[in-house]
Amino acid sequence: MLSLDLFGAAATPCGSSNGNGQSACACSERETLTVERCLAAMKECNTPVVTIVGAEPLEHPEIARLTREILARGKHLFLCTDGTLIRQHLHMIPPYTNFFWNVKLEGTEAVHDGRVGRCGQFVEALDGIKAAKNAGFFVLVTTTIYPNTDLRDVAGLYEKLHAMHVDGYMLSPHYPSEKLCRNSAAAFHQTMQQRFREASDLLSEYNLLVSPVYMEFLRGERELNCSSWGSPVYGPKGWAAPCYLLNYGYEPSYETLVKKTVWENFGRGMNPSCEPCASYSGYGTAAILGMNPKAGDFWKVLSWQLHGGLGEKRERVLKP
Repeated sequence: MLSLDLFGAAATPCGSSNGNGQSACACSERETLTVERCLAAMKECNTPVVTIVGAEPLEHPEIARLTREILARGKHLFLCTDGTLIRQHLHMIPPYTNFFWNVKLEGTEAVHDGRVGRCGQFVEALDGIKAAKNAGFFVLVTTTIYPNTDLRDVAGLYEKLHAMHVDGYMLSPHYPSEKLCRNSAAAFHQTMQQRFREASDLLSEYNLLVSPVYMEFLRGERELNCSSWGSPVYGPKGWAAPCYLLNYGYEPSYETLVKKTVWENFGRGMNPSCEPCASYSGYGTAAILGMNPKAGDFWKVLSWQLHGGLGEKRERVLKP
């Protein structure tokens, strides 16, 4: 999966925050990826799945052209947005079976608006979701799980979204901006693993688009090796090395990113900055690629794929 970071990894959406209600707007004087550079990166990486990220992608002056060009090449495209500008951009393409609006919502209205630091954003996002569904588009919702996330609140959000016919849900583990020592990182992981155990209990009936193998990792039930090379991020300065979270520098090509990066130096136990990480780009990718396999993984993933349906509820998984 290739992520196109249209405005650079340092940019943040208007009204977004660090998760504590502190606004982190960085809309002025930001670099921008051109359509031509995006298409060249796609050709170089040759991936079937593309995500458009980076600040608010719908503010890009050529977002309509870029979206059409990516879809014309047969890619599966996830356009990540806060949802507030969807209604104004519904005209840019007709609904495609390989196009997904991916809206970031952190909880119900009070929780979400508190996280992003802007009152009213939740209502605007729901209006965008409703408009997209009425127009026939697929819509997914991504929620960041923080150490203090109330999963009952997330369950309430998903019940509301299910009534709006949202097609699926993705969970993203929080990556702390502050550096943690090994003991602090271990305590952080214990808390996060408990949150994901709660997520498995409270959200299992919804169409979670999270691999069961990755979910086991997030609950602390198995180990995976970071495979961020399989989910590169390309921005205005080049290919983020070794990943968008550490971002120690940039490489001019995907080939040099893969060949020059000493991947053995990164991952839990190898780099202090990697200790608190459980990101999808590193470990969700490892689950998809079949890294650290266990007996039964194939059938587990196949069952998950066959029993899920866009917009449908699954049978709730009850623990004995």
